[in-house]
Amino acid sequence: MLRVEEAVVEGWCSVEELVRWGFGHAPVVMANEAHSGLTRCVRAREIGVRMIRAAHEAGVRRLAMEALPWPAEGVPGPIRAMPEPDSGYLAQPDMRRLIGAALELGWSLWAYEAVREAAPDAHPAERLTMEHTNWREREQAANLCRLTAADPAEPLLVWCGNSHAIKVKIDDWVPMGWHFRAMSGTEAFVIDQTVTVDFPGRDQQWVQPLLAELAETLAVHGGTAGILSEQAQRPLYPWGCDAIVISTENTLT
Repeated sequence: MLRVEEAVVEGWCSVEELVRWGFGHAPVVMANEAHSGLTRCVRAREIGVRMIRAAHEAGVRRLAMEALPWPAEGVPGPIRAMPEPDSGYLAQPDMRRLIGAALELGWSLWAYEAVREAAPDAHPAERLTMEHTNWREREQAANLCRLTAADPAEPLLVWCGNSHAIKVKIDDWVPMGWHFRAMSGTEAFVIDQTVTVDFPGRDQQWVQPLLAELAETLAVHGGTAGILSEQAQRPLYPWGCDAIVISTENTLT
């Protein structure tokens, strides 16, 4: 078994190397998937399976997931069986493969999504306000802080959606990653997988030329490769994360 402190990352590398590097430098690694509503980039979840296996080699045995329902009121876990499918993300086969990969390795799963009981007269539009968004980010971070505080010796892999894990404020938005660092005093290692994803309305004319330029490198790594943010060069603009993953597979389906 490779010891995480032996991991070396220089330039473009495999996602496994990024994960090992992350856990060699931080007790918490956060990685994301890309989705818009119920459409998602299947590749990101398939890479998540690889990340879980690499984290297992690094000694990780816990996975916190934004998409998981709480097993009981005030009880985030441990969850040791596949959740019942619903009409959302948990019914999607790629999400179930990701969860199954952790369960097959004997991991414990933990919920950390914010829980809010809606008032009977609450308008659905309230959930679209910045006030509600920032409340949700704070609650997610607080829930993760409780998980890490309850078992500080155990490393934790966190699986979130889109940009929740970034560690910088964006105008009035204060994401979970920023709150987690402020609340816990822990510097998580954040891996962003969304940078080349084809989101609706996103103008990224630089993506295809970049992928063409890196075609040989990507082919060596099976179409998907990562790099530490500090090593990334233009036209990549990594912000609020420690590493990025780019891929030839960027469609939302």
